[in-house]
Parts: sequence; C-alpha cells; structure tokens
Amino acid sequence: MASHYRKKGAELLHYLPASEYHPANTYFHFSFANYYDPENMHYGVLRVVNDDDVKPHSGFDRHPHKDMEIVSYLVKGNLTHWDSATQVEDVLSRGHVQTVTAGNGVWHSELNNHDDWCRFLQIWILPPKQGLEVRYENHKFTDQDRENKLLHIVGSLQNEDDAPLHLNQDVNMFVSELTESDAEVTYELKAGRQAYINSIEDSVNVGGIVTLDERDSLEVVGPMTLTFKAKDKHAHFIIIEMAEWADEQ
Repeated sequence: MASHYRKKGAELLHYLPASEYHPANTYFHFSFANYYDPENMHYGVLRVVNDDDVKPHSGFDRHPHKDMEIVSYLVKGNLTHWDSATQVEDVLSRGHVQTVTAGNGVWHSELNNHDDWCRFLQIWILPPKQGLEVRYENHKFTDQDRENKLLHIVGSLQNEDDAPLHLNQDVNMFVSELTESDAEVTYELKAGRQAYINSIEDSVNVGGIVTLDERDSLEVVGPMTLTFKAKDKHAHFIIIEMAEWADEQ
C-alpha cells in the first residue's frame, strides 16, 4: 500500500480563461502567475504543471527562464518552439516532447502559428543546482510508441539508456494512451519514490485507488503497484515519478 494518496480534481485547479491579454485557457496545477496558494507550491521537485490550450495565431512570445528544467508535452495541434541556445524554430505535434534546461539563462518562445487550437502540458522541475549549462532537446514520438503500453519519455542523466530525453534532476516521466477497453498497463512505484499522475484525456481507472476524469490528478507515495485501465474505451495519462520528499507526508 502507498503511504498516502491525494486526488486533485480539475475543478480544484485554478483556471485562467483565454482573453485578448492571455493567449491560452490554462489550468494551473500549482501556484503560478496570478494564482497563489502557499499550500500548493510543489510536489517534491515538481514545481509546475500548466495545462495550456493556446488560441490560434497566438502563444507565448520570447521570454527568459533561468534555473529550471522545463518539459513540454503536446496533446493536440502544433506548437512552434524557438530558443536562444539553438536559434532554431521547430514545430512539435501530438505526442512530441521537448526538454529545456534553462540553467544559467535562456530565452524561448512557444507559438501556435496555425488555425486550430493547440493544447500542451508545460511541466517545470526544480534543478539539482543552479547555473547548469543550457540544453535543449526534443523527440517526436509516434502514436504507436505509447499505444496500450507505458512509454518512458523523460529520464535522468543516470538512466540515459532508458529514455531518449533527459533532465539533470532525478525524475522519470511516462505516458500511455489506452485505446482498447481491455487494455491495461502496470507501474511499480518503489519505496522512497513518489508520483504525480494526470489524466490528460478521457478517464482512467487507477486500480484499487480512484478513477481520474480528464484533467484530474493523483499524488501517490510508494511502495505500491499501480494498474491503469480506461474507464470506457480510451484514456491518455502521464506519470511523473521522483524521489520522495519528507515534507510531502
């Protein structure tokens, strides 16, 4: 059994609707921008999960970051990324992932230059130290890579053979898209580890614990076996796994 679990329903997350001043409908999972809650600042080294639905022909223009590790996971549409480290524009689509170690300082932009809305998860991880070297990577996964299986999209430099993208922090990220009613995947959460689970699309049953509807999240602490199955015929979810922090108890 887990030491504890806590469900965070989508209705409990702070929601900022798009306007002429803000380019996205955004769900803030943790304190960010105009949303502040001292009791909801982070979960372990997970500092930010923003679920952004970006309006056509808008987005987040060039802006700076420093001393943070940033992961973007594309859910729908197309997102054009630019950063000052590579000076290259790259278009990411559904299931594609980018990682940025902001380290000693980087500028970047994330723009939806298309006619359709673009949705992506923006995930910030606290770095193990300040002043790291700036690094940008992306990987364009296919639908088949995650279909009815757990796909390891991001790992740490200590397990670089297990995932194509890496952060300096001790964090692992997995995604899965269950497309069959009887499809099931299992994840073993070890002792001394904790995980943040988010249902990206539709509903997923986390065996023996809870059913997560779209945009719901779950915090769990190991050791425990997590079994995932679509509530209906489809579920799309992410697991963000990390070392346990004492203050999470």
